[in-house]
Amino acid sequence: MNIIKLKFWQMFAVFALVLLMFGTGYSQKEQWYGAFTYSVSIPTGDTKSLVEEISWRGIGLDYRYMIDRTYSIGLFFGWNVLYERSTRTTQTENGAVTGTSDRTLNAFPIMANIFYYFGERKSIRPYVGLNAGGYVMNQRFEIGVFAWEDDSWEWGIAPEAGVVIPVEKDFGIILNGKYNYALTGEDVFGTTINHTYWQINAGFVWEP
Repeated sequence: MNIIKLKFWQMFAVFALVLLMFGTGYSQKEQWYGAFTYSVSIPTGDTKSLVEEISWRGIGLDYRYMIDRTYSIGLFFGWNVLYERSTRTTQTENGAVTGTSDRTLNAFPIMANIFYYFGERKSIRPYVGLNAGGYVMNQRFEIGVFAWEDDSWEWGIAPEAGVVIPVEKDFGIILNGKYNYALTGEDVFGTTINHTYWQINAGFVWEP
């Protein structure tokens, strides 16, 4: 597995530069729009072996290009923090451990996407689509004086459905849900797993 040692601000800077390059070239065509969302994450499957609690800490950035009236392609970047302090027993590579533990998962999805929109431009537009790319996953498990940590890149997909609601000429609200599924990955103890979690997102959209 490739180990990725990236700080959040470094990834954000790279992503912002990409958006600036694309936005500078296409903003006059009024076919680009951006979205900023607040995210709630609900762990499922293998992810619950590390963190079981719902997370209220997450953000997302979208930049989409309308290739015609019904389809868009674009980029997505997000940051979700899942954390839990727990006393449940955990199985490690050397046996089971019990005690008060701190469990953290920082997930940074970096994905390309394609969406199909229903309805007409400037009206309420439900949409469905798919994000595909990967996640920088930072996992940390601490108990007593011991700590395990893993930083890795995991390939994955995230089906998404939502709605865009216009408010003013170049501004609106976006609501969506997505299911994040990492196709590759390991936990902090080296066991092969697939991280999965639901996201519920709300925010605003704007045109250049």
